[in-house]
Amino acid sequence: MITRIAPTPSGYLHLGNVFNFLLTWLWARSNQGKVLLRIDDADAQRKRAVYLEDIFRTLDVLGLDWDMGPSGPGDFEQHWSQVHRVELYNALLQQLTQKQILYACRCSRSQLLNTVSSFQCNCADKALPLDTEGTCLRMRVAAGECERVHDLFRGAIYQELNSFVVRRKDGVAAYHVGSLADDYHFGITHIVRGDDLMQSTAIQLYIDKQLDHPVFQDCTFWHHPLVVSLDGIKLSKSAGIAKIPFSATMNKAAVLSAFITWMGWDHNQYQTLEDLISHPDLKLKGQ
Repeated sequence: MITRIAPTPSGYLHLGNVFNFLLTWLWARSNQGKVLLRIDDADAQRKRAVYLEDIFRTLDVLGLDWDMGPSGPGDFEQHWSQVHRVELYNALLQQLTQKQILYACRCSRSQLLNTVSSFQCNCADKALPLDTEGTCLRMRVAAGECERVHDLFRGAIYQELNSFVVRRKDGVAAYHVGSLADDYHFGITHIVRGDDLMQSTAIQLYIDKQLDHPVFQDCTFWHHPLVVSLDGIKLSKSAGIAKIPFSATMNKAAVLSAFITWMGWDHNQYQTLEDLISHPDLKLKGQ
């Protein structure tokens, strides 16, 4: 069992990130698995040194260790940043290109997301050369195409797919390609994600199936409910939910208590990380 904690240094962490870290770490330790700290920093425009430092401070306050990955911000930049694995991402893109299932697209994200406008993308029919300047690369997906995601606790869940980006207009591999290539590279076998990333799981499974030697199909997924604000809104770094480092005011005991409540576990029986590792809900079958 190899799983990963995979934050992005694009904003200060919030309680939702922390709960995901705890669940991932506890799941691995409960099953004698290994934990990779994989920091996804491909989005260079939003990356900040203070956000990178916040990741390490938060893990330190929580008392969470890892078996693979950087020892600190300096080691990360020198050896573990995604800039060091660009060749892996480009190799995966090349495989997809050879399958002739990609097309060049000039449309902007805002055009495609504008539900009020009658705008429709017809780039798939134009057959633009894939190296056309100012275009991203998208994967062709048939209308009504669905991908089956098998969740550890909820079983089969079908996600409808639409055409998605695999290479950005700046030539950088999109998140789905980078994440999948990294999971291949590090031998990830078990992944904990929030419900909001169910679609991402489906897309990555779909990409995996297009390759000559798909391996992602054997990965085990656990999608957990989201942590929301008091008014029911999803916590999000992109929305600027955290204005200061969460680690600066975080109380470990209070966080663990809130986590136990969120999981629906017994506060009288489980209080510390050591207690939580033994929780039966974390045990994989056969362990």
